[in-house]
Amino acid sequence: MIRLFRVFVPASTVGLFLFEALLIFSSFLFSSYLLLEVDPTDYFSDWRGWLSVFVVWLSILLGIHFQNLYTQIRARSRLLLLQQLLVVAGVAFLLQAVISAVLPDLQIPLRVMLFGSVLSLAGILAGRLLFAAYVLPLVAGERWLLIGNSPLLDDIAGHLDRTPQAGIQVAASLGADAAEETASLEDRIRTLRPTRIVVGFESGPSSRLAHELLELRFAGEAIEDAAEIYEKICNRQGLSGLNAARLLYSKEFEPGTRALFFQSVGNRLVAAAVLVLVSPLLLPIAALLRLSSGRPVLERQWREGRHGPFALYRFRVAAGTRTGRLLARTGLYALPQFFHVLHGQMSIVGPRPERPEFVRELARYIPFYPHRLKVRPGITGWSQIHMRHQPEPRDSMVELEYDLHYIKYLSPTLDSLVVVQAIKSLLLWGGQP
Repeated sequence: MIRLFRVFVPASTVGLFLFEALLIFSSFLFSSYLLLEVDPTDYFSDWRGWLSVFVVWLSILLGIHFQNLYTQIRARSRLLLLQQLLVVAGVAFLLQAVISAVLPDLQIPLRVMLFGSVLSLAGILAGRLLFAAYVLPLVAGERWLLIGNSPLLDDIAGHLDRTPQAGIQVAASLGADAAEETASLEDRIRTLRPTRIVVGFESGPSSRLAHELLELRFAGEAIEDAAEIYEKICNRQGLSGLNAARLLYSKEFEPGTRALFFQSVGNRLVAAAVLVLVSPLLLPIAALLRLSSGRPVLERQWREGRHGPFALYRFRVAAGTRTGRLLARTGLYALPQFFHVLHGQMSIVGPRPERPEFVRELARYIPFYPHRLKVRPGITGWSQIHMRHQPEPRDSMVELEYDLHYIKYLSPTLDSLVVVQAIKSLLLWGGQP
């Protein structure tokens, strides 16, 4: 696993991305030298030549990302993979059409675009089929032995089963009783030959088992805590691996004052820029809502914030009207929330704003739930982009695990990643009123 933008990513995924990035760039560079009517040396001596190739390269990579092809590496069918790659190429050609109308100097010649696209897509298709057939089985070289009775171990095993690109297999899973009954844990490890031992107990291992694990550690075996592994592969904090002492004495879940200050300043600047850009839309949206539903344009909902409850405003979405469906699909219903960002009540990225009565009720049953209020609630967030397609009612414990992970790793890079993922979700599936 490799950490990028404060997120752990399988090394195989990073390798595939680098291969395809190099392949796409090389394809268009080769096509340019082969098919340009002018001298390629003169063409690339001007920065606009390099920029035109960069724009195509970036548009194809973003298209692949938007098709979730770096999340679902193993293609369900060759035909589906081909369809997805054709969609990527179609979007790249549409972007070139827009560039030709707006910035014609940055348009790449049509023959270069056609031949480069064919080379790129053919290489990506062949590369991914070979990757799934030959590379994934080879990188699946890690074998983990899970020991203990922590619920995190079941979650780890389920996640590894759903993500073969991680290259990790579960060699065996020994519950607390099975581990205690084993005559010699060393003999079991000699038989299974795991590359890593993941240990998780709700109340800690027995003294005998702890002694055996310590001896194995001294012998060179890789032994890790289930909570740390869960964080790495799931990108969220396991609640069953947390305790009050860890939150009380550790500062890992305490966002720094400097980080919060710079986040607040950056958020207000971005919110001001967004409101300036969309200001011509606010009055027409309000007029359409008023005419279509006859009800007040804004709805007010009380939400719990970092410094107490506040009244959250957003455009009223009437599901039965065309205007309401349009606002929900485009996410424009949330535009008034940028005024809350300007006012300092919300952030662009943060935990989901919840009703005060829900916060009080959930805090009674879910440990550490109030800790999510260490940061301002957000228009979007780490938990929102990961739980978008989960059925209602939402699992508040899983949502809290994502929120705690965001608080632990709060940074401009993580915020940027969340915004990109939120825009991707908005373009592909629409907003969520």
